Amino acid sequence: MEDGSNPGEDDMRNLNTVLSKLNDRLLRLEGELFVLRSIARAALTSGDESAIRTRKLLEGAKLALADEAERPLDAATGKYVAAAIAMVEELLENPREAAPLFRVIDGGKRDD
Repeated sequence: MEDGSNPGEDDMRNLNTVLSKLNDRLLRLEGELFVLRSIARAALTSGDESAIRTRKLLEGAKLALADEAERPLDAATGKYVAAAIAMVEELLENPREAAPLFRVIDGGKRDD
């Protein structure tokens, strides 16, 4: 090439750029999920009207998602719906008490 660049190097640079953007998006989504899960757990275990309302909303979401899962879905949508169902089931089946402390572990995440 006249500009001195190598097509293989350009491809790798482009691939690294795409991977970096995807990683940034994944980290942003994990951060959002962390906060929303913490709020949902706190609401579910508050012992007041908010807990009842939150449980009813999650039960409604579970029914709607189950109906959605029965439809023919492409692979990506199927994964999306399955992840949503898993989150709702996790919140409904394991509503352990959690105060929304929003403590983050540097360099990773904690499965709790």
